[in-house]
Amino acid sequence: MKGEKMRKLLLLLLVILLAAGCVKPSNPEAKAPGFSYEDLDGEMWSLEELRGDVVVLYFWTGSCGVCISKLPDMVVLQEQLPEDVSMLMLNANDSKAKINSLIGDAKLTVLMNTINSFNDYQIAFVPTTVFITKKGEIAHTQVGLMENKKILAIIEDLR
Repeated sequence: MKGEKMRKLLLLLLVILLAAGCVKPSNPEAKAPGFSYEDLDGEMWSLEELRGDVVVLYFWTGSCGVCISKLPDMVVLQEQLPEDVSMLMLNANDSKAKINSLIGDAKLTVLMNTINSFNDYQIAFVPTTVFITKKGEIAHTQVGLMENKKILAIIEDLR
């Protein structure tokens, strides 16, 4: 009986530690690490050039089923964004062909070969969404799926 209680206590402690590791606390007013990457059309995107806009970074990979399931919602979200908001989808290292097969004709800004930003932003799990203020500071980081309604509410607070 005593050994069983100890196992349950250890299991509970392990679950708590694992859960705590899945949530990355935001560091308000931390400067967002800069980057410059190419999108699917060969256009270069630089975070510095987007200063003055609220920027939403969506970190994802083609091997993440949850990320792929969110793609249709991302298309809808892109259409709802105000002009002073930019949404960039950072893909770690999938090929251009794989990304195109996943997004089809969707008008999404997907930046390729962004593994350096995965490291700079300390992305351990995908999907992860990072919200950047008009001043270039990280305002909020969310690990896991988010409803478009919540994303839009955070964006509105940052505008």
